[in-house]
Amino acid sequence: MTVGGTVTLRLITDTPGTPAEALGPAAFEQLFNRAGSVLAILDAQARFVAVNAACERVLGCPPSELIGRSLLEHLHPHDPSSTVRSAAGSGGWQEGFVELLGRHRHADGSWRWLLWSGSSHEGRWYAAAKDVTEWIRLEQRAGRDPLTGLPNREVFLDELEHALARHARSELALAVLYLDLDGFARINETLGREVGDRLLGEAAERIRTAVRAGDIVARLAGDQFVALLELLDDDHEAVAVTRRVLAAFERPFEHDGAELVLRVSAGLTTARDAARGAGGMIREADIAMHRAKSAGRGRFTIFDSALRAEVDRRMIVERDLRGAFEAGSLEVRYQPIVSLADGSIAMLEALLRWTHPRWGVISPAEFVPLAEDNGLIVPIGEWVLEHALRSLAGWRAGGRELGVAVNLSPAQLGDDALVESVRRLLEQTGVPAHALCLEVTETVVLAEPIRAATRLAELRGLGVRIAFDDFGTGYSSMHHLSRLPVDLIKLDRAFIGALSRPGARRNRAVLIAVAAAARELRIDVVAEGIEDDEQLAEVRHAGCRFAQGHLFSGARAAAEITLEPFAAAAAEEIPAAPPPAA
Repeated sequence: MTVGGTVTLRLITDTPGTPAEALGPAAFEQLFNRAGSVLAILDAQARFVAVNAACERVLGCPPSELIGRSLLEHLHPHDPSSTVRSAAGSGGWQEGFVELLGRHRHADGSWRWLLWSGSSHEGRWYAAAKDVTEWIRLEQRAGRDPLTGLPNREVFLDELEHALARHARSELALAVLYLDLDGFARINETLGREVGDRLLGEAAERIRTAVRAGDIVARLAGDQFVALLELLDDDHEAVAVTRRVLAAFERPFEHDGAELVLRVSAGLTTARDAARGAGGMIREADIAMHRAKSAGRGRFTIFDSALRAEVDRRMIVERDLRGAFEAGSLEVRYQPIVSLADGSIAMLEALLRWTHPRWGVISPAEFVPLAEDNGLIVPIGEWVLEHALRSLAGWRAGGRELGVAVNLSPAQLGDDALVESVRRLLEQTGVPAHALCLEVTETVVLAEPIRAATRLAELRGLGVRIAFDDFGTGYSSMHHLSRLPVDLIKLDRAFIGALSRPGARRNRAVLIAVAAAARELRIDVVAEGIEDDEQLAEVRHAGCRFAQGHLFSGARAAAEITLEPFAAAAAEEIPAAPPPAA
C-alpha cells in the first residue's frame, strides 16, 4: 500500500496461521491512519515522505501539508536537535534507534512538545511521535529545567529556605554559589542556539561533577546557575568547592573538531543563620558574581562586610538620588572650554553635581550609573539640558557668541523622544542650534555605530554640534570618525596626563598625529584635564585649538561665571580653524 504517494508499508505478523498478506491492503491503511501517535517516514534531508492522519489531531494540519516539507520547518528555533540537523546536512540518518524531544508549531500558532522515536534504515527514518506537552508542563511545575534536568529557581529557593532553617539550629554554615558563563551570548550569536543549548547541558554537568555529593545545583535562567553548599565547617571549604568549579571550565569545550573556551564567573556568600533569607543570599551571591565579572571574569568574589557596606551605600544613594531630583537638590555647574587663540571662553560644559546630606559631594561616577540603571537618567538629562540652555540664553543676551556642551548618556541616545525634546527646548529658550554641543562618549557610539550614526545625524539635522568625549580611552578610531557626524573630539585627561610620564615622546607623537588627522577631517580638538603650563604648551604645540582644565577654572555655578578671557591661554600662533563641518 502507498501512503503519501511513494512509500509502500508492509505489516509483519507472528500470529500463527495468519500471514501478513492475508490481512490485505485495508489492514495496513487502518493501522497507519488509526494509530493514536503520529507515524511518519522522513528522508535523508529530514523531509516528510509519509505521515498518518494523527498529525491533524496533534498539530492541526492534514498530512498533505507536511509531505515534502522538512521537520526542521516545524521545530521551535531554540529546540532543533543535533540529530535532525546532522541528518539534514549530511544526507543520511545514522543507523539505529534515534530519539528527539522538541517543540512543534501547531496550526493555531501554539507550540506542542513531541517525543519522536524510531529507527533509521537505508537513509530514511521510520518514527512515531507522541504528544508529551502535558508531561513537560507537569515536569516544569515539578521544578525541573527540561534542558539540563536541574532544579529550577522555585525549587532552589524552597530548598535554600529549608536549609537555612536547619542551619539555624546548628553551628555549621551553608553557602550559595552564583555562577555565570562568560561570553556565552557570543556563542549563541555566532554558532546558534542549538550549540548553545548543548554547551549549557555540558556546563551543568561540569558544575555537578565539581561540587560535593549532596550539594544542590540549579539553573536559574539563561546561562546562570546556582549551587547550595551545606554543612560547612568554615568558609574555606566553600572556597575550595568554588575553585574546583572554576577549574572544571579550564578545559575547553569541543565543537566540530574545534575548541571553545568558556569560563565562568562566580560569587560566593555564606551564612550561619536565616536572617537574610533565601532571596537575600541569592542577591548577595549575584552581586559578588558581578563584581568578579567586572574584575576580569573567570574568577570569583566573596560577599564580605566591605561589599555589604558598598551595597548598602548604593541602595541609600539610589533611593536618595530620586528624592534629590524630585526635590530640586541637584545642581548644574559649568566649566569653561577655552580658545587657545585668544584665551576667550568658547563654550561652557554643563556638569551635574550632587551634595548628599550624609556623605557630602558624591562623584557623578558613582551616582550617574545608578541613574542609568533605574531609568532616572533620561528625565535628569532633559532637566540638565533645559538648565544649560536657559543659562546660555542669559549669557548670549549680553552679546557674547557663546556655546554650551551637554553630555548625553547611552540611555538618552537610545531614547526615541530625544530629538524632539532637543528641538522643543531650543525653541523654548531661543538658543540657536549651532550654539549647543551634545557630547557622547566614543565607546558608546562605536559599540553600535550604525544605530548611533542614525541618531546623531538626526540631532545634527537640527543644527546642533556633536562631540566625542573621553577620546583616547576607547576605540579611538579615526576611520570611524570619518564616517560619523562628529564636529569635535575631546582628548581624555588620561591621554593628556601621559605627556608627563615615561614614554612622553611617543605620547606627544600620537597627540600631534591625532590633532593633524582631526584637522584633515574638519574636526576640532579639545584637550581636557589641563593642569599646568607644561601640558598647555604641549597641546598648543600639537595644534589643539581648545583646552579645558583646572589651569583655567573648575566647575562653577552659573552665577559665578564671569566670561572674562584667560590671558595665560592666549597664543600668538595657532593653526587655522577648520572650515565648518559638512
